[in-house]
Amino acid sequence: MTTTKRCIVCGRFRAYDEDDEFCIGCGNEGLESHCDCGRAFDYALIETGDLHCPRCGRVLRGRSAELDA
Repeated sequence: MTTTKRCIVCGRFRAYDEDDEFCIGCGNEGLESHCDCGRAFDYALIETGDLHCPRCGRVLRGRSAELDA
C-alpha cells in the first residue's frame, strides 16, 4: 500500500510505501506523511503551485515541477 509523503529537506511530494524512510529525490531521511494538524497529504500529488493544507492553512512549499507532468 502506498501513501503520499513529503520530504522535510527538499519539500517534494511523492507516493511511497508505508515503510519508506528516505526521499527519492534528495536521499535524505525525514519523510512526513501528514501535516502538523494530522491531515494526510493525499491531495498534494494532483495540485500545482504553492500548496496550503486544506485543514489548517499551513503553507507547504517546495513542490517538485516534475510532478506537474
